Amino acid sequence: MTMHSTSPRAENRMVPRRRTRIQPVKIVTLERTFLEDGTAIDRSSKGARIGRYAARRLPAQIELFDEVDRTFQAGTLVWTRGLQIGLRFTGPVIAANRAEILRLTGRYYAIAD
Repeated sequence: MTMHSTSPRAENRMVPRRRTRIQPVKIVTLERTFLEDGTAIDRSSKGARIGRYAARRLPAQIELFDEVDRTFQAGTLVWTRGLQIGLRFTGPVIAANRAEILRLTGRYYAIAD
């Protein structure tokens, strides 16, 4: 007799995920305007699970700015559970330019122009 998991935690990913060191990220618009801070909890080549600090409404299409690698990657919001979101990547990893890095990591990065 074979057993199949019907648990809500059953693995439904297209590629295996890997736990990361809790890595700081910024959630930004597709125009690269800051929305909120977060932390990457799990990551794969196809997507990521992001921890958030507030349960604000987010657009369906966002970019993730990786503060360590200083890169952007576009994605689609696929689920929200409390203060965590699931993101499916929809574009390649793109290196941030100097102006973007300064704008998103500078002293007043969360204040809109």
